[in-house]
Amino acid sequence: MNIVSEKIRSSYDELPSSEKLVADYVLEHKDALFKHPIKELAEMSGTTQAAWTRFAQAIGYDGLKDLKNAYYAEANTNLEKVGENAPKIAFKDVNEYTSLQSIADNICATSVQAIQTTYRLFAAEAFNDAVEAIIGAKQIQVFGVGTAGIAAYDLYCKLLRIHYNVVFNQDHHMNLMTVSQIAPDDVAIFFADNAKNTEIMQLYNIAKERKAATIAVTKLGNNALTTGCDQVLFATSPEIDKKSGLNSSRFAQLYIVDTLYTAIANRDYENIKEYLKDSYDVFHKTARE
Repeated sequence: MNIVSEKIRSSYDELPSSEKLVADYVLEHKDALFKHPIKELAEMSGTTQAAWTRFAQAIGYDGLKDLKNAYYAEANTNLEKVGENAPKIAFKDVNEYTSLQSIADNICATSVQAIQTTYRLFAAEAFNDAVEAIIGAKQIQVFGVGTAGIAAYDLYCKLLRIHYNVVFNQDHHMNLMTVSQIAPDDVAIFFADNAKNTEIMQLYNIAKERKAATIAVTKLGNNALTTGCDQVLFATSPEIDKKSGLNSSRFAQLYIVDTLYTAIANRDYENIKEYLKDSYDVFHKTARE
């Protein structure tokens, strides 16, 4: 799966109906982008030239020309080489598997692709600004519910180990209490599989009202989190097995957490090295007893 197609699929549900028609056409006839001007593309897709422009911008490009350039670059670069014998993704639910091997193959393929696709979306500038904001924050509040809460909790534990003033709660009422006290020199980090989660959006709106710095770890899309947060770290993954609760997005989010934490520890090493040593010594002393 190439990155442009991944952006389209990740943003699809939030697109207006006219732009969904454009998305459908692009996914089925991407070669037509290079053969026809925008006027003809609009006619062939049953939409308008304006819808094509809005569509390109909604998935992160300046316009149709920028979108074409991205497709052209991918056509000339093999971004998806994971080995000739790598397992392929099969979009099926748990009751449709026929063997343990097919289950293992599919879970491996989706997990690997989640990390690889997220890696390809890595934006050094956004990560750098997020790292600086977290290091300089008076307090860090981390939020995440459901599957996204796993990655949020992991970041909380990692930051706690290096003695950062970090807060995380699984109870929404406790989250409301802590975010009500957030200040402009604090940072709020939101882990979300999508921006339709009412709890996350409620917390986000309060943090913005109180002028705290905001960071989102979420999938591609044009929504309140991706357009409103100060920094956005994209974590995307193939969507399968929705009914069964299997979700490879947590691997993408955990990859973001490990990258973010390592960058923070690296940059702030002189201040946190003693905390790393202390926790290491305590853990190993306990293991020997």
